[in-house]
Amino acid sequence: METEPDLADAHRAAAALAELASDRAGIVERVALPGWYVAGASTLTAVFVAGPALGDDRSGLLAMLALVPIVLAAVRDRRRRVRPPKAGGIAWGWVLVLLAVVLLLLSVSFGLVAGGLAPWVVLPALAAGGATFAIARRIDAQVRRQVARVR
Repeated sequence: METEPDLADAHRAAAALAELASDRAGIVERVALPGWYVAGASTLTAVFVAGPALGDDRSGLLAMLALVPIVLAAVRDRRRRVRPPKAGGIAWGWVLVLLAVVLLLLSVSFGLVAGGLAPWVVLPALAAGGATFAIARRIDAQVRRQVARVR
């Protein structure tokens, strides 16, 4: 009976583990949100918050805000080809924070327009876009960490 391990099997096992680690790293990169998606979502949020400056005729804006996110998500999923796991409760907390921030900034925009300061709507719009960008990146990092931890 042999007590020493077969070195060929040990090398094969090490190579298989290295290949698995490489595949996991590739999947983590595939799951990452593309930069264009985050920039597009941030821009849409900024446009939404700047909407009150357009006056009463915002029907074109509402149509764009309804269709463009669907198109962005479809293109993202088609290019990604990997369905990431659910981000979890922490991510939903960040989404709620983002929702509160965007609604607060939208009310500031309405207030600025009502006060005759429509050009200043740019500031809350930029803040909303920046908040969307930062929170989307944070959620994306959390999802990538989850994928990297899967064993």
